[in-house]
Amino acid sequence: VANFTHHRGPVTSIEWCPYEASMITTTSSDDTLAIWDLALERDPEEEAALAPDSNVAAPEDLPPQLLFVHAGQKDMKEAHWHRQIPGMVISTALNGFNIFKPANIL
Repeated sequence: VANFTHHRGPVTSIEWCPYEASMITTTSSDDTLAIWDLALERDPEEEAALAPDSNVAAPEDLPPQLLFVHAGQKDMKEAHWHRQIPGMVISTALNGFNIFKPANIL
């Protein structure tokens, strides 16, 4: 369906979101966790229309499906969606675990 090249190391886990069928979270040996929405596509016309107001351009090398990146953990192993709190993710790594809820997710 798609090929994303954001992670710079092997993917160590992937999990579909239990309450949003188009969203997944991935972890990688590059010490990052990413949250993706596979239903999104780049819309150059919308970006051009918003550019004068926001003065922000989307980087060309980032996939439009990439919603969030979490870094700072060493040797990240897994990520799991919280089953009762939409948007909350728990990640595990060599140096501990993180629990977080990005503001732009659900």
